[in-house]
Formats: sequence, structure tokens, C-alpha cells
Amino acid sequence: MRAEITPVVVALLMPVAMAAQGAVPLTRDAEARNRPGGNVVASLPAGVLFRTGNAVGSETPVTIEGWVDGARLGARRDSFPASVSGRLTLRVRAEPNAQAPILAVLQPGTGVHTIGQRGTWRQVRRMLWVPTAAVSAARTPATTPTAQAAPAAKTEAPRQAPASPASTAPAAAPGAAQSSPNANGIIASTGTRLRDLPVGKVVGGLSGGTSVEIIGRQFGWVRVRAEGWVPDRELLVGDVVAAANLTASDIRSDPQGFRGRVVQWEVEVMALQLADPLRSDLARDEPYLLARGPGDENAVLYLAVPGRLLPDARAIAPMTKVTVTARVRNGRSQPAGTPILDLLSIVAR
Repeated sequence: MRAEITPVVVALLMPVAMAAQGAVPLTRDAEARNRPGGNVVASLPAGVLFRTGNAVGSETPVTIEGWVDGARLGARRDSFPASVSGRLTLRVRAEPNAQAPILAVLQPGTGVHTIGQRGTWRQVRRMLWVPTAAVSAARTPATTPTAQAAPAAKTEAPRQAPASPASTAPAAAPGAAQSSPNANGIIASTGTRLRDLPVGKVVGGLSGGTSVEIIGRQFGWVRVRAEGWVPDRELLVGDVVAAANLTASDIRSDPQGFRGRVVQWEVEVMALQLADPLRSDLARDEPYLLARGPGDENAVLYLAVPGRLLPDARAIAPMTKVTVTARVRNGRSQPAGTPILDLLSIVAR
């Protein structure tokens, strides 16, 4: 199992130039605002080095600089030449690759300055405001990363499930320091939903009694790792998975090019219906969800429902918003040009 990079190691990976310019690490996880007393637009992890400025009241400016997936950047916003598009958060990483340490998590719509590009990755910069208490205790004479002592390498022992729920690690207060890697826990008997970020999108679930590895804590949430097996035929990887910001309009504009691609969208279900002969790209009496989306896009969609998901589809009330995973069958079907997608999963919001 891959060892997690701790916040101290993340700080050591930051450029030497940043440390030389008087950067300090955050002493705790912090919410960052667009201006003093303004809206929260990002979350920043403890231990990462940031350049700071002069405090205003109880808040201090910090400058984030890192790399993001360029496909997730959208149009100009206010005085910024680019912004986070779509309805999902965007991770800023130390290097232009998906395994690099996370320096910040930006909220949808957050504006950024773009300062570089490498392949599909864009380098961005943004000044934000954090509580002065998160940086004041760390204000010491700047040192280069080579002057800091790196933590000793940790040897990962085989994981063992705890004997009983009583051995589960106690919950930490919001903003508490991260747990040590390889701490074990057990999901409560009621089970739980699994989200991509604290208060983020539901991406799955864990049954009660499932053994998990605790690898971090943030704002009252616990990051866990669990292992399991899935059929190879049900794993979607690589070019089959479409970009997160793909729209229904994109699919209609290139129906052949997007055939077979898999999307994950938030849509609004309007009704469960059976196909009539006019909808030639659906089988006669094939059940489908009439939906609108994705997101704020006012496009009509047909989501073909397989037999295994029919009970779930029947349980969804009209005008309910759901998250679906679906494969494009036809991006512009006859007679009205409506996209048809084969439903793979559906989760009510």
C-alpha cells in the first residue's frame, strides 16, 4: 500500500524560492476567504508553506501557487482571467501530476491567475485570506527546506482489523491534526456514505462493520482507506471516462465522438417513462428516466434504465435531483436530437 505524504513532507516539497521569500507553514487546517471577512473560497491544509503579507484585523493574506487540471478552468470572473468551472471543487497540486501533494482545494467559481502551462496542466496563483492564528505561531526566520529535518521514514506494518468497535480511534475536534497513517477503525453498524471531500459529493458507501484505515482528519471529517474487490468488467478507466465538465451540448455536437464515453452528472429527474415507437434509438417499451441537466444546463436527457436499477428509478419522485453515472448511447437521437445514455448507477442527493 502506498504511504501517504504527511503535511511536513508536503512543506519540504515546496520550492526553495518560496521559503526564501519569507514563507511560513499553516499551523492548522484553515478556510480561506476571497477578502477579509468575505466568502470562503478554498480550504488549505496544515503544514504547507505559503507566502504571507500584513494582517488586517484577525486575518492574514497568503498566496497559493500550484498546478490544476486545465480542463477544469472556465471563463473570466471579476478581475481574474480564469475561474473554477462546473459544480465540483478543484485541487491545487505542488506539481503537474495527479499524485502530487495537494496545496489547496478551491471552491467552484473561484477566480485565479494563470501563470504557466505544462501539457493539460495549468499553473495558477491566487491571494487568499486566512485566520491570523493559523500563521502567527509559525512566524519564524525563513529557512530553506534543506535546513529542515525530514521525518523518519515509516515502515508500514500489515493492517489488522480491530477486535471490536471499542478500539476505534476517538473522533477529533474540527481542525484537529491529522491522525497517524495506519490507524484502524470500524464503520458504525448503521453504515455511512463515502464522499470525495468533506461535505462533498457522495461517491459510494461503506457497510457497517467495514474495517478502514484512518489517514487524516479535517474540519470534523475523517479520511479513510478501505480495500476491496470489484469485477473487472465494472471498472471504468482511461479514455472511457469523460471529462468532469462535459455537457449535453458537447455530446450533441459530436454524437459519434462521444459514443461509449462514461459521464457522472447531477441531473433533475422529471419522470419514469416507457419508450414509444417514435424514439427509434430506444427499444419498444424500454424504461427510461426523462431528466434535465447536467447541473444548470437546461437540456432534456433520456436515461435508459436497466432491470437491476428499475426499483431505484421507480422510487425517485419527480423533480428530484440525483447523481448518475451513465454511458453515452447516442448523443443526438431521433426525432428531437435528445441524448440517450445507459444508466450505470443512480444516487439521490
